[in-house]
Amino acid sequence: MSIGPSVETIEEAGDADVFPMPPGSSLARAEKVPVERRRHVLNLIIIGLVSLFLFAPGINLMPLTDRDEALYVQASRQMLETGDWVDIRFQQEPRYKKPVGIYWLQGLSAKVFGEGAASPLWIYRLPSLFGALLTAFFTYAIAARIGGSKAGLIAGLLAASTVELAFEARIGKTDAMLCAMIVASQFGLACAYLDPQRRQVLWRNGLFWIALGLGTLIKGPVAPMIAGLTIIGLTATERNLSLIRALSPVRGVLVYLLVVLPWLAAIGWISKGAFFAQSVGHDMLGKVATGQEGHGAPPGTYLLIGLGTFWPLSIFASLAILWGWTQRKSPEVRFLFFWAVPAWLIFELIATKLPNYILPMMPALAVLTGLALADKGLRTESRWFRFTYFGIAALGILLAIALNAVFYVSEHRLSWLGMALGCVLALVAVAAWRLLVANKMREGIAVSILAAGMAYVLAFAIILPGAERLWLTDRIANAATKMITCPAPIILTVGYEEPSLVFRLGTGMQRLAADDAATAFYRSSCAFAAVTVGESENFQKSLLALGEVTTPVQIVEGRNLNGFNLRQMQVFLKR
Repeated sequence: MSIGPSVETIEEAGDADVFPMPPGSSLARAEKVPVERRRHVLNLIIIGLVSLFLFAPGINLMPLTDRDEALYVQASRQMLETGDWVDIRFQQEPRYKKPVGIYWLQGLSAKVFGEGAASPLWIYRLPSLFGALLTAFFTYAIAARIGGSKAGLIAGLLAASTVELAFEARIGKTDAMLCAMIVASQFGLACAYLDPQRRQVLWRNGLFWIALGLGTLIKGPVAPMIAGLTIIGLTATERNLSLIRALSPVRGVLVYLLVVLPWLAAIGWISKGAFFAQSVGHDMLGKVATGQEGHGAPPGTYLLIGLGTFWPLSIFASLAILWGWTQRKSPEVRFLFFWAVPAWLIFELIATKLPNYILPMMPALAVLTGLALADKGLRTESRWFRFTYFGIAALGILLAIALNAVFYVSEHRLSWLGMALGCVLALVAVAAWRLLVANKMREGIAVSILAAGMAYVLAFAIILPGAERLWLTDRIANAATKMITCPAPIILTVGYEEPSLVFRLGTGMQRLAADDAATAFYRSSCAFAAVTVGESENFQKSLLALGEVTTPVQIVEGRNLNGFNLRQMQVFLKR
């Protein structure tokens, strides 16, 4: 079996078109070029619309969900407040763990689509949404280049439907845009690798090196590592350097340096080398050696994580891998292997385990799945295949139950809308499984994606925004908004270090120890202090020593999503 167009077709198609042309005579190909282009445009429109259905619901409703998101969006807002787009800070602390790319993108989003530093949270999330869209589009491009538009459509839709990408699209972090830049660079690399003449083509080499540079500005060495491992594997297999020469390495490295070097030089000078010491020495190497922030896990963990975070793609991909083994000698499958496997193994060996680390390998699995399905390689004659497809139903039902259970545990009541949508989600997931078992693959894939979309509406637009007790930061911020009536108040917190509170209450709020907070509270004529129950006694004793007696005016209770721990905060007010 041959994957994709013939060598002759690719040669005659030239480099004017990104995607391969259908086989046949030269005249037939000339007539079919506009048809094929229209098909690609239509498929990209379909992927775009379906992706918005999968990514957009809840993006403006979800509170700050992740500590890293709070750090990123607050630092981006401070960048706009101060006008310093080089030395990025969270309050007074320098943000030297990651490069500047995502802060620039979030800042531009706030300037173009919002109200600058005063923009609402969802405006800062738009770069992640755009990155998720680009990931789906470039996944389509790679699969279509290899196996035609049908394989591309399947791959793009399944990539967009995954749990991890849907989550990353809704939060203001690096991972969705990083994934987009990696897939873009891999597209340029795939085009060079599959070119039988290995020519140096300007557009694809430019795409490869620029995307690699932008990926470096977003999250350091991850993008070059994945591209480098892919190139090393392919070059070692072929035992020649034609692929490297096709990428115009001398000019390409100059373009790459032109993208990354100006800011790296500037931050190195401003920080006196502290940026490199912290980002490389502490953050990157620290995650390799130890499980940072309680995220350590043994090798092999990602195989289990991927089944859940890549659902529903993971169900198809687990079978597509078996199909890929039968096609292992084809250059297309070899390319996908060296894209996904070496980097995956490295992340398995790194001590720190986070689901987003393996996201850049997901599109390779989506492309492999698209090729297998387009080749009708995942039929249901096998009992094992039929059993595996039950995972679509099982995980859909599990999500419906788990999300409503989280709401009940948090709020001590049921969400009737969530229950209703959960029941429909379970039924749709079962219907997808039944269609797949009946060998109605096109319908089964479509209904699987519909089930995923319903799960994301349930999670991100109903359950999580509605579970108010999950969001302790928001409850504290809402209390402050209602209680503070005086101008220029001092806002303090003791024992609660969540960075999300800084974004909600402003850059000037102070996170202090009990005695320092008591001093600031005493000296101010207008103050709001949120103090954990464990620190309340020390805070009041310190105030008493200064000659002021005060008692809490309200108790705010809620859970941290990180850890799901129930916490109580006592509110003190002076006005």
